[in-house]
Amino acid sequence: MIIRLFLFLSIFVCFSANASAPVCSASHGGYCHYSGTVTNLYVNSGGLILMYFDTAMPSGEPSKAGISLNYYTAGSVKISDNPDFAKLFYSTALTALSTGKKVSVQMRGNEGGYPNIDRIWLEQ
Repeated sequence: MIIRLFLFLSIFVCFSANASAPVCSASHGGYCHYSGTVTNLYVNSGGLILMYFDTAMPSGEPSKAGISLNYYTAGSVKISDNPDFAKLFYSTALTALSTGKKVSVQMRGNEGGYPNIDRIWLEQ
C-alpha cells in the first residue's frame, strides 16, 4: 500500500512539474505567452476556437500587458478574423492534444473575454 501511494505521488509530482501558467509582459506592445500542454480544444458555431491551458492564468497577469479578460483558462482564435491561420492553428493544437506534445502560443488583446492567440508553435 505504501509503495502504491509513493508511486501515485511520484507520478502526480511529475505531471504537476510540467504545468505552466501563462505569463504576460508589457514589452512589445503587451502580450501574454503560454508554453505547455493542450488539455482541450473547443469550436463553437459562433466561429470561436478555444485552446485550454494545463494551468489557468493568474487573474492579475493580463493587466501587465494592458489586457482585460473575463476568462483565464483558455486562449481564443476567431475563425473569421483569419480563416487560414485558424485552420493552421487548429491542426497544430489538435496535433499537440493528440500526441501530448507541448505548444507555445502568444496572445494579444481579447476575443470573447479570452486572450486572443496570434501565433502557435509545436515543441519537441
